[in-house]
Amino acid sequence: MDSSQLLKGVLDLAVLAVLAKRDSYGYDVVRSLREAGLDDVGDASVYGTLRRLFKAGALNSYVVASDEGPHRKYYGLNDVGRSLLASSATRWTTFAGTMNDLLKEVAS
Repeated sequence: MDSSQLLKGVLDLAVLAVLAKRDSYGYDVVRSLREAGLDDVGDASVYGTLRRLFKAGALNSYVVASDEGPHRKYYGLNDVGRSLLASSATRWTTFAGTMNDLLKEVAS
């Protein structure tokens, strides 16, 4: 199975989980996801997800000056984003549990 297709379905949840730990700028989110093991995540996918979540009202953003190049746009969760994270995490946990149960039967 192509992991990029699986990633598309959970990228919002993964990005929200990263931002729940601390506010971050786009490439920092990409780096955190890759360090967590999501090696196939694309920069453009993450930036698009950040913009979409921001437009949906789930994220706050602010700009921080950088001594090493252009200013960085940071994103952080707001109340809507925390609520979305909680509901998405619950749905994911239920879904993952169901898949684990189905796969136990196959792996036996």
